[in-house]
Amino acid sequence: MPDGRSSPTRDAKQQRQLKALRESEILRELSELLASSLDPTRILQVLVQRTTEVCDVERCTVWLLNDSQTHLLPSAYHLTSPDLQQSTLHISEQIWQRSSLPFESQAIQRLLHADGMLSISDLRAESSMEQIANKFLVRSVLLVALVREGRPVGMMTLDNPGKDSMFNAEQKQLARAISQQAAVAIDNARLYQQAQGERARAERLIGRAQSIYQVAMAVNSGKDLASILEIATQHLTRNLNADGTTIALFDSDTLSIVHSTRLAPLRPVAAENSITPQLADLPYCLMAANEARAIFIEAEQVTGHERGWFQQIGLVNTIIVPLIAPRRQIQPSVAGQPVITNNTIVGFVFTTYQRAAHAPTSGQLAFAQDIATQCALAIDKAKILTQARKAAELATERAHTLDAVFNAMSEGIIVLDLEGNIVLSNSTAAHFIGIPQQADMHLQTYLQGTPIYTLHGQLMPLEDFPLSRALRGEHVRGERFMVKRADASERLVEVNVAPLFDSEGNNIGIVNAFRDISEQIRVERRIRQALETMLHAARVVSNISGLSEMLHRVLTMALDVVNSERGVVQLYNQEQHGFVPLLAVGFTQDEEEQWLSEQKRWIEPEAKQYTGFRTQLLAGHATLISAEQCPDQSDILHHTMILAVPIKYGDHLLGLLMLDRSSMRRRERVQEQDPYRTLLLPRGEFSIWDMAVVEGIAQFAGLAIEQVRWQQEAEIARTNEATMRETNDLKDEFLGITAHEFRTPLTIIQAYSQRMMRALNKKDADIRPDVREKLQESIKNIEVQAHQLTNIADTFLEVARLNRGQISLTLEEVDLREVLQTAIAMYSSTSTKHTISATIDQADIVYHHTGDKARLTQIFANLLQNAIKYSPLGGPITVSLRCVHEGERAFAEICVADKGIGIPEEAQPHLFERFYRAPNIEGSHAGGVGLGLYVVAELLRLHGGTIHVESTGVIGEGSRFIFTLPLVGEVPHG
Repeated sequence: MPDGRSSPTRDAKQQRQLKALRESEILRELSELLASSLDPTRILQVLVQRTTEVCDVERCTVWLLNDSQTHLLPSAYHLTSPDLQQSTLHISEQIWQRSSLPFESQAIQRLLHADGMLSISDLRAESSMEQIANKFLVRSVLLVALVREGRPVGMMTLDNPGKDSMFNAEQKQLARAISQQAAVAIDNARLYQQAQGERARAERLIGRAQSIYQVAMAVNSGKDLASILEIATQHLTRNLNADGTTIALFDSDTLSIVHSTRLAPLRPVAAENSITPQLADLPYCLMAANEARAIFIEAEQVTGHERGWFQQIGLVNTIIVPLIAPRRQIQPSVAGQPVITNNTIVGFVFTTYQRAAHAPTSGQLAFAQDIATQCALAIDKAKILTQARKAAELATERAHTLDAVFNAMSEGIIVLDLEGNIVLSNSTAAHFIGIPQQADMHLQTYLQGTPIYTLHGQLMPLEDFPLSRALRGEHVRGERFMVKRADASERLVEVNVAPLFDSEGNNIGIVNAFRDISEQIRVERRIRQALETMLHAARVVSNISGLSEMLHRVLTMALDVVNSERGVVQLYNQEQHGFVPLLAVGFTQDEEEQWLSEQKRWIEPEAKQYTGFRTQLLAGHATLISAEQCPDQSDILHHTMILAVPIKYGDHLLGLLMLDRSSMRRRERVQEQDPYRTLLLPRGEFSIWDMAVVEGIAQFAGLAIEQVRWQQEAEIARTNEATMRETNDLKDEFLGITAHEFRTPLTIIQAYSQRMMRALNKKDADIRPDVREKLQESIKNIEVQAHQLTNIADTFLEVARLNRGQISLTLEEVDLREVLQTAIAMYSSTSTKHTISATIDQADIVYHHTGDKARLTQIFANLLQNAIKYSPLGGPITVSLRCVHEGERAFAEICVADKGIGIPEEAQPHLFERFYRAPNIEGSHAGGVGLGLYVVAELLRLHGGTIHVESTGVIGEGSRFIFTLPLVGEVPHG
């Protein structure tokens, strides 16, 4: 442009390009994170944050399906709304955290049957979600299902809190792309967590099983009882994270301490204060013996002799485990107590915790019971072999459970020692990369028989393989490579490596976790290709101004993207409701005419022909034209495969983009360009990716067509603006000339009328009285009309000077009350039909304004004169003056109100324009040329003021003209 500034259209284009690039970058970052992270919390937080940025919404939430698959539970959300108060956000967040959505609700089921995406204009209308819609400030919402391999994982919602919104196709497309990645990532992370939990549980089970086994081996080794009990107490204390363990055995009827291990030594107890209890004195010990199970007792529960004995031996919060020797029977020492049958209680194991904590788990109690069993076996030598065999069977069963969990994991696991020998692998690893399960093989042997490739198809040297580098001490995380298996199938694999340590913290090998990312990489590449295509389309439509050239570029690009050879662009004629061919690519002239003639069978069907294709296009939907979709159509469609995509801008259909694959054959280059594609599409078929990309290109084409229209309209507007400026200049010149030309004859007329009046007033004039009276009346009428014409001429000159900026103000500090009262006094004396009154409010600042007193008087006078003129039946005219504040400044607000004919609503926006007169004035006798209010508005503008009108347009209710003027000084602070 001439002033060097960029046009708004170009700025908007640049903003859209920047936004597209930003969305591409965010999607790439999100894709990488979802692909590499196994932390559900981080995945969810980044997912909702990035989704709000990419999809341009204020809030995104994620709901995950619970284990029982009955409810969706809140998992993460991100909010960027600046309009909501913190208290409101906090309350809604608390409500959201405690809420849940029934999985069988109608909205959720509609979402799952709506191809995974559902837009709801008002969530409050959904009965199952009405409460959370109201309390969580949800109005319009976009629901996106998180589904992996047909299995629901959860749901993602997008909305603008408290607002009604429309979600466009771009937002939905981006949300769908994100949800597909997110579902896989969330499901993988959850599976990984479950596997980690199972692994940790398995490790605990193995550790406990090993402890049990070690105690059993000690029992079977022939060691003395004290050594066996010491080993047992150490395992109990360590595995149960306790502060100490004490073993007490029955000596006759009393309990005696035989072994104890604790963090701090006990204080010595005098012999006279020592307690040697019997079983009857220990009710909780008796309970454990009667129930033959381990129980947990907190310190506050213990009373009497049992409490004293517990304090004596240093027990606080305690696990009590009976030492049971099978197939013996004893009687308690006190009559009336329950009898212990089938088993012999030979003592107790007490594992204590100094601080109050949660009760031990059933697994911990079971472990304590197992150790106690081994101790009982040590005491009862006859049962050691039997009990040891049971412990071994239990350990084997748990090892089998661990092995089953290990092989059921969705990730492939390979364990290598530091020499590179494969120590352990699961079935998933064998499926991914072809390592035989439980194979005794060296890593180098495997690599020599199985070539490894980079993602670009280059052979990877043995020393660069991630596992080889990990064995050399390198940190390997998220490394990717490709394996070509013996059956010619290809797998894209990602590996994470962690060091393996023994119980003493020594590195003894590495653990490698593999996961198949073939589909993920394929999706990433398709998304990247789609984004690059969209970016290229944006560049095309932004750099070309000619419509035909631009659409030719767009068509060529669309054909190249979807690997088609022929295509046509047609424009839609809004008046005739038909499509008009504009350009074609890939046809000869004869082929194009024949092809267009054939397509009229469905694009403009005749009576009784199939109209479904045209209906879809007019509704704005991309359509596949094929014989399979229209079996009743004529044979002309038998070999047809056409993708027809509407070119739209907003809701307006502008044209049609048609891509033809009818004559295409399968091509070997498809396999060459995409080596990871294992299945070829049927001949000529368009994929969902092709449709999505072409729809995006068509949207850019619609934008470009609208851009050309904008440019044409802008050119017309610029031409009209120049013409208008020239017309206004001529009008101002005409006003000035007319006013000057009027003033001379009007002055002469007024002079002669005054001269005639003086002559008539002479007493010696020989004129009859009746003639004198008529002449005097005529001369007065001449003077009145001449005065009105003089006022009109003066107004013309005033307007011309205002338009040319030739009005200068004589500034002084003016008391607005004085000016107002002077004007009211002047017009009150000249109007007998009207009562003019003034109301002046008391203010904390004087009503002084820096302006031109004469011009301010003119403003008041014009408004009062209008109120009198357009109140032909009389009535009150009220003028009010009050002070209003705007920040640190004060303004005088003056209102002139009448009870006249009023102003129609449609006339009010034009009331202060030059030469405008309201339509309801035509029937009145009030004169004027429509310049008075224009002069008032312009003079107020020069004084820094504003004016507006309020009126219902009903006769008798009148009008209120309200204008403001800045006052001198600042608002005083209270």
